[in-house]
Amino acid sequence: MVSHIVEEAKKSPNSLIAMSTHGRSGIARWLMGSVTDRVLNSTKNPMLIVRGNHEGDPEPDADLKTIVVPVDGSPLAESVIPHVTALAKALDLKVTLLRVVPTVEEFSSHTDYQRLDGVVGLHFKTSEDMAKEAADKALVYLKELENTLRKEGVALVDHRLVRGGAANIIIDIAQETPDNLVAMTTHGRSGPARWTLGSVADRVVRHSGDPVLVVRTG
Repeated sequence: MVSHIVEEAKKSPNSLIAMSTHGRSGIARWLMGSVTDRVLNSTKNPMLIVRGNHEGDPEPDADLKTIVVPVDGSPLAESVIPHVTALAKALDLKVTLLRVVPTVEEFSSHTDYQRLDGVVGLHFKTSEDMAKEAADKALVYLKELENTLRKEGVALVDHRLVRGGAANIIIDIAQETPDNLVAMTTHGRSGPARWTLGSVADRVVRHSGDPVLVVRTG
């Protein structure tokens, strides 16, 4: 089955693969079905993954209201924007641009600037300064991207800037935002390695209970 899906998708590279997957609630959260997982790791096509209900439960009508779009300032992350713009305009959806920045503690743990503070004649930025500078730049970026989407005809756009670990923040915000779709990009490799999902996208796809649109780049 997997090979047939992948081969059929190859005939139309611009087509979208839409699949559902089973899952469990609670601690286990979302465990992808084997077929969906294998297709996800084998295709270059954009893929929409929707979590199915437990067997026997009625399927509710889809009522999407918001697209949550994680961005990090890179062209890779922005590759999903054209897809998001088209969906938002066609379905009259709100777009929430999400930027996750490191905490002060994360800056401190990844640099040795703090150890050098106070050395005579040398002046280094503190972790607090670095974190604030990163947040300020990220906010400017979000506002610029928000304005770009408005110019493209997306009526409802807002942004959120949050400190913390990217994957956990994306999952938490997706779960607290009702009736949403998460749209994000991931990098991959071709050939024998096929598609190796980026670590953040992989965790969001596997552990978010919301529909996820994954667009592969590279």
